[in-house]
Amino acid sequence: MFTLSTIHSALPFLSRIDAGVVTLHPEIKYCQVRYDIHSYEDALFNQFAIPSPEFLDKAPVKRRAEYLAARYAAKLLLEGEGCYGDVGCSLSRAPIWPTGFSGSISHTNNFAIASIVPCHAALALGIDIEMLGSKFIVKAAEIFTTPAEQALLASCNIVYETALLIAFSAKESLFKALYPEVKHSFGFKTSRICQLDMSAFRITFELMQTLTPTWTKGSFLYGYFSLQDSKVITLTTQHKI
Repeated sequence: MFTLSTIHSALPFLSRIDAGVVTLHPEIKYCQVRYDIHSYEDALFNQFAIPSPEFLDKAPVKRRAEYLAARYAAKLLLEGEGCYGDVGCSLSRAPIWPTGFSGSISHTNNFAIASIVPCHAALALGIDIEMLGSKFIVKAAEIFTTPAEQALLASCNIVYETALLIAFSAKESLFKALYPEVKHSFGFKTSRICQLDMSAFRITFELMQTLTPTWTKGSFLYGYFSLQDSKVITLTTQHKI
């Protein structure tokens, strides 16, 4: 899913930074960082020139660390494109991207990832990262999948728990891709996974209800996934009509 172009270590807080492009859509850039919560300090916001929103003032260290790591990944991507604007934060906590760009951010445990694309590419974009090995994913399956989807995932040539996590993450990335246009929350059952292609690492979604004049019931959308060591990354992208 990704074509890696650079790898380097940074400060103790950021032990590794990977950057590159999405293989099938090289106009989409990504940056993944590994961070160490034990090396986090509030002073890093000033050091990295990342604005700290008010809601973080009383947030636990974990929340501040993951926010900083994800926004720093986004900052590196934007600066690589010659953009030095900040990624803001809306009342819903969704990122607000500088003029000329759209993107997506995600984080889990000690990893954060950001992706950006120029607005002129006319691509909806969502990304999500999750840790493998969750003991609760099977118990929670009814929340984000239907019995038919569960049967499909169980028939894939992959551990069922992993297939479920891919499904959960894929629906998260789908939500992030469509939300900027839909402008309201919608549930997991708004879409169904009708194919999980392990050879192409591709997910096919069908919308089960109309969200906008563009994203109508019966529309098919596509996402991709990558299994990396202890985590899964999903990305949903679709040309805007």
